[in-house]
Amino acid sequence: MRILFTVTLLLYFSFVEAKIYAVVVGVEKYDGTVTNLGASVDDAQNMYNFLRANKNNKVVYLTDTNATKQNILYAMEKTFALAKKDDMIIFFFAGHGAEGMFCPHNVNGGKNALLHTEVKTMFKKSHAKHKLVIADACFSGSIHTKSSSKKNYEANSSKNNENVVIFMSSRDDEYSMEDRYINAGFFTHFLVRGMGGEADGDKNKEVTLYELYAYVRKNVRSKTMEKQTPVMFGNFNKEAVITTY
Repeated sequence: MRILFTVTLLLYFSFVEAKIYAVVVGVEKYDGTVTNLGASVDDAQNMYNFLRANKNNKVVYLTDTNATKQNILYAMEKTFALAKKDDMIIFFFAGHGAEGMFCPHNVNGGKNALLHTEVKTMFKKSHAKHKLVIADACFSGSIHTKSSSKKNYEANSSKNNENVVIFMSSRDDEYSMEDRYINAGFFTHFLVRGMGGEADGDKNKEVTLYELYAYVRKNVRSKTMEKQTPVMFGNFNKEAVITTY
C-alpha cells in the first residue's frame, strides 16, 4: 500500500452519508494483445483500501486475469443491484483506455472492450441516487458525448434527482501517465491524496467535489507538464461533500 491514512475516512455525498456499493478494477497484465502497464493494480488497490476504510461499504475488487469484460459487467450488475435509493454506486477503472472504451484483461482490438456505453447502461439500471464513475485510463474523457478537450469542468443541475459524477484522468485526446518513482498513475495518486484531506482548500475537514477536481487537475497538469488534464462532468452540486476526515 503506497498511501497510508492515520484516520478512518467515510465517503459522503450531498451531505448525507450513503452506503457504498463499488466495483474497483485494475489491469496491468494483458492477454498478449496490448502492452502491459506498471501501476494500475496499485492504483486500484489504493482506491479499494480507501473505500474499505468504512467496513459497511461493499466493494468488489478485480485485477488482471480476473478483470475480464465478462467478470466486470457481472460484478457491476450484481453489486449495483443491491443499492437502494439513497445509496451510492461507484465504478473505478485503472488500465488502458481508447476512444469510447476501457480495456479489460482480455481485450483484443475492439473485441471484448468494455464500452463506455455499457458502463452507462449499468449505471442507468441502478436504483441508487448517487453515482460515481472514476477512471485512470488514456482518452477516458471520451466517455462524454461532448468534446471534453474544450471544457475541463461541467456541472449540470439534475433533472431526475440523481447525482451523477464522471471523473476521468484525461481529456478525450490525451494519454494518462504513470509515475514510476511512486509506482502510481498521476491521477489516482492525487485523487486518493485529495480525498484523504489534501484537497481541503478551506481546511474545514470536508472535501467538496470542486475542491477535489481543482486539486487533482492542478497537480496532474503540473506533474505532466500540462500534457494530461483530468475532467469532471455530470449532474451534481459542485459544493457537495465527497469526503470528510
